[in-house]
Amino acid sequence: MVIAIVVDLVDNKTNGSVITALRFANGLRARGHEVRMVAIGADGENDCPVKERYVPILTEVSALNQIKFGKYDEKRIKKTFEGVDLVHFIFPFKLEKKCKQLADRMGIPTTAAFHVQPENVSYNAHLSWCKPFNSLVYAYFKQTFYKKFNRIHCPSAFIAGQLAEHGYDSELYIISNGYDPDFVPAEKANKNDKFEIIMTGRLAPEKNQQVLIKAISLSKHREDIHLTLLGNGPKKAMLKKLAQKLNIDLTFDFLPKEKLIKKLQSGDLYVHAATVEIEAIACLEAVACGLVPVIADSKCSATPQFALDRRSLFEDNNEYSLAEKIDYWFERDDERIRMGKVYAESAKKYSLDKSLEKAERMFADEIMDNKARSEENFSFRPVMQNN
Repeated sequence: MVIAIVVDLVDNKTNGSVITALRFANGLRARGHEVRMVAIGADGENDCPVKERYVPILTEVSALNQIKFGKYDEKRIKKTFEGVDLVHFIFPFKLEKKCKQLADRMGIPTTAAFHVQPENVSYNAHLSWCKPFNSLVYAYFKQTFYKKFNRIHCPSAFIAGQLAEHGYDSELYIISNGYDPDFVPAEKANKNDKFEIIMTGRLAPEKNQQVLIKAISLSKHREDIHLTLLGNGPKKAMLKKLAQKLNIDLTFDFLPKEKLIKKLQSGDLYVHAATVEIEAIACLEAVACGLVPVIADSKCSATPQFALDRRSLFEDNNEYSLAEKIDYWFERDDERIRMGKVYAESAKKYSLDKSLEKAERMFADEIMDNKARSEENFSFRPVMQNN
C-alpha cells in the first residue's frame, strides 16, 4: 500500500503522539509499504514538509506541551496525495481537517486515530474539575472531524469506550500504539546504590508526578530511594521545588532511545502516576524491560490495563496509597524480580508488529469499502438518452 500520514509535526521527539506516528510510519515501511508524511519537519524523499501555522495565544500554550500546528499548502499536499491508497490522520486540528476535505475531493479512502484526549485539554486549561467541559470537547471533535470517518483507530479499549459513550458511531478499531521491540529486559541483573524508581512522561498537570514525590516522602524507606523523572514540560520548576522542600533525591533527564532502554533495564520499580492517559506507551516500555509497574487507578486512564494484580495499582491522586505500594515492593526483592519477568512476558501482546497487522487490516477494510461505495455510486448514475 501507499499510505499518507498527516500529523502536524514530526520534529519534536518529546511528544508521545509524534513518536507513535513515526514508529508506525517506520514500521509500515519495514513491512513493505510506502509511507508519505505530511508534517512540520517531514524530510523523507516522498514526504511533504509544511510550515508552522501561528495561532495567537494557542501557539504559545501548545508549545509548552510540545505541540505545533501545521499550515495547509494545497498545491504541495495534493501532489503528495496523488497515487496514495489511503490517508491516515493523527490529530483533529486544522491541517488535518483541510487535508481530509482534499482527500475526499480526490476520492482517497481515509482513516483517523484518536490521540488527543479531551481531559488533556481540560487539565492544561485548569478545568479538570469540569466534566461538562470534557463532554463539550468530545462533541466538538466529533462534529468537526471524526464523524466524517468510517473507521477510527483507538489506542485502548478505554478510549474506545469513551468514544462510544459520547456518541461516536464510526467503527472503532482497538489497536495499541505498540512498543519498540528493542525494549527488552536486561541480560544481567543490576544493583543500584539506592532503590531506583522511574517515571517517564511530560512534566504536565495530568501526569501528576507531584503525587509520586509526595509518596516517596511518606515512605518508610525514603532515605534509600532515588527518583528519576524522564521528560520535559511546564511543571518541571514546580516539581523540582517540591522535591527540594521534601528532601527527595530526584534527577530529571530526557534520554534518547538507547540510553532510555538501559535506564529502564537498570531500574527497580516503575511508577505511572498520570490521572489522564489514552494508553501510556511509556509504561508499556518499562514493563517490556522487566520493571514491575505501580499505576494510578484512574477512571480517566487506560494504563491500569497493564497491571496484572492489585499490587500494581494505587488509588488515583493518593500519595498515601502509593507510598504503601512503594514500600511493599521495596521490601520484597525476590517477588519483585519474579514479577518483573512475568510483566515482561505480558507486554508481548502489545508488540508493534501485532499493532501494525491490525492497522493494515483497518486500512484494507476502508480501501475495500471505499471501492465498493465508488462502484455502487457509479452504477446508479443516470443514463442520458438521445432524443
